[in-house]
This record gives sequence, C-alpha cells and structure tokens, in this order.
Amino acid sequence: MAVDIESIDVEPQVQPNEMEFYIVSQKKFLILFLGTFGLYTVYWFIKHWSQYKKSSNENMWPVMRGIFSIFFTHSLFALFEMKYTNKTGEIPKSINYLATIYVVFAIACQIFSKLSDNGFGNPITFYLSLLILPVSCWVLYTAQSLANYASEDVQGESNNILTGLNYFWLVLGVIFWLLAILGLYATAVDM
Repeated sequence: MAVDIESIDVEPQVQPNEMEFYIVSQKKFLILFLGTFGLYTVYWFIKHWSQYKKSSNENMWPVMRGIFSIFFTHSLFALFEMKYTNKTGEIPKSINYLATIYVVFAIACQIFSKLSDNGFGNPITFYLSLLILPVSCWVLYTAQSLANYASEDVQGESNNILTGLNYFWLVLGVIFWLLAILGLYATAVDM
C-alpha cells in the first residue's frame, strides 16, 4: 500500500488566529517560577499544550509534552510566533534561539544535578545547576510575553491572581528553597 507523501499535512490543523495558549501575567509567572524552584516549568508547558490541543483538536498528550519539554520547546515557540504574526501582521523577532537556549540549559542542569548528586565536582556542579535557573526563567518569561501579546492579553490580566493551588505549590517551593540553602551552607562549611 503506497502512501501519498504530498497528502500528508505537516501544518497545524487550526488557523493561527484560532490557536489558544496559556495566558499568565508576568508577575505571577515570576512568582510561580522562582517560588517553585523552576518546577512550574512542567505545569507551564502542560497548560500551553492543553490550551493548544483544545483549540486545535489535535491528537496529542499535553502531559507528556510538559514532562519531556525539551523535545517540544521549538514547536511550541514556533506556534507562538505564528499566532503573533497572524494577529499583528508583523513577523516577531524570532524566539527560536530562545528555545535552543532553554533545551541546552535544561540538559546541562540535569547533567550538573546528576554529577552533584553522585559527588562529582562538588560544590561547583551544585552551583552550576543552580545558576541555570535564572536563564530558564528569562527564556520562558520572554516566550510567555509573546504568547500573551499574541493572545491579545499583553499584561496577562485574565490570569494575574494567585489561587489556593498556587499557594500550595509555593509552600512546597519554599521548603525546597530552604533545603537548597541548607545544602549550599553545608557545602560551604565542608570546604
């Protein structure tokens, strides 16, 4: 049975102006990202892919795209750009390089964390894994700004209030931050 290659549609099933993405204010994004020690990233990707799935009826698993975000970052950022272009008629400054930065730094963070956990290169590998957090935050913050702009909610006003669930995750994040600070202190004392 032959497959007609030309009939395979590789473009999104939905028009860019119909695409929906997760909207969140910049302030709330920063609070949740930094407050949860970057764990908000998984939720952030899941929400974007869930909104896109809902608007496009595309067959995908948003949870898996959130967990394995390094494989889907470029395609999500390209969808942000596509929607922005359709809404404004202008081509935005490409954020493809930001997707690459995110992927490289996410992989580096995992490598440094594993090395640190196994006692290799401590405390330098531990510090390097922590220094990656602000870079990831900047990349996703910039991408979120484009998604908000393309969704015609530049300030993210439709999602700018912290919910009870947000506070629950922030409490867990504070505990994680305290453990990290304790770890930094312990490595400094052992030197």
